Amino acid sequence: MLLVLCCSVAFGQEKNITEALEALNNKNLSDAKRLIDNAMLSSETKDKPKTLFVKARVYDKLQEDAKFKDDNPYRDEAQALLKLNELKPDYEKTAADQYLVRCAFFYFNDGAQAYNDKNMKDASDLLKYTVKIHNLNSGHRFEKYPNKTFDTIAAEARLTRGNCAYYTGKYDDAITFFEDARANPITKSAALYECLIDAYNKVNDSTNMLSTIKEARKAFPDDIIIRNYELKYYMSYGRREEMLKKMEEAAAKDPGNAELFYNLATSYYNTAEPKSGKKPANATELMAKAEENYKKAVKADPDNADYNFNLAVLFFNQGSDNNDYMAAITGNTDADLKKFDELKSQRDGFFSKSQPYFEAAYKTLSAKEANLKGESKAIYRSTVYSLWQIYTTQNKAEKAKEFKAKHDQLGQ
Repeated sequence: MLLVLCCSVAFGQEKNITEALEALNNKNLSDAKRLIDNAMLSSETKDKPKTLFVKARVYDKLQEDAKFKDDNPYRDEAQALLKLNELKPDYEKTAADQYLVRCAFFYFNDGAQAYNDKNMKDASDLLKYTVKIHNLNSGHRFEKYPNKTFDTIAAEARLTRGNCAYYTGKYDDAITFFEDARANPITKSAALYECLIDAYNKVNDSTNMLSTIKEARKAFPDDIIIRNYELKYYMSYGRREEMLKKMEEAAAKDPGNAELFYNLATSYYNTAEPKSGKKPANATELMAKAEENYKKAVKADPDNADYNFNLAVLFFNQGSDNNDYMAAITGNTDADLKKFDELKSQRDGFFSKSQPYFEAAYKTLSAKEANLKGESKAIYRSTVYSLWQIYTTQNKAEKAKEFKAKHDQLGQ
């Protein structure tokens, strides 16, 4: 009696599957859904290939119907097809492949929308299935599939999952996705390298960061962001000579880039005038290169107060050094007096060189004096002080008085 009951239950579920197909053919989607859902509830039929395939057919049509599509029936369709692939991958393969690819595209579109809406977790979870479907059977299921766009969206899905991980601070996961994208010509781009380099930087992996930078520079030699990462790398890891060489190469390729010349000049200056320790043996040569590149920066952007100020400081500080040397002369022999006069002449020369650049910085900054803050305000005050000192040494009493008063005002 029990055997007969079990067979009757199984037969009833088989009937549901048959009737679901009939309802589907008659475009009665509500009945088709109810019948196949009942068959899926039965342990006798839920894992049979035919049941899973019929569910996929029914739910594929539900996805096209306005009444059902907002519930995303393609997701249940995909799960049925993924189960079918586990149980019997060759079952109705041609049709099943078409359904699977459609599901993968739906997942991709919804994942892309979630990404655009900045729902990173939802985006990654959805795009995971685009990739999973594409990679079925170790990536061989669709290798002869005629729609090559499928390869593209799967590659984009992997890349976007990397972006999701990157923008949520999951840098190790991001690196895994980005490395996969890096190996694929479809998604290999300058933007990808930029994110991958930064991800390696975030996890303090300097070895892979450098190798990625080198590869990126070779592939995209004109990308400014990648170039800046390269310079930042050499700066961060104390490889100053290599950094300077790279900066010189970049400046040579972009002669109108004032910021590049400014950064190069500042690097030369800081190398020549270290904050601690002795000056390098080639300090004079480095200072000359700093001057040369500051002048190129000013030429490219003559109204930039920072560029003018730093070039002025380069000269002014050398003149101030001479003040110290002059103060150290305590004798009054002819030799002492001669040396004093030589130092004074050199000082005045340096101050004269700095003057036009301080005046250019002053002109730019004084026009917006009321709104200056932070570093800009400090530069302005230093500019006023320096001009006060210069005019004093030049015996320009009225100008010296004017800038002393301005300096006192700023100091209040």
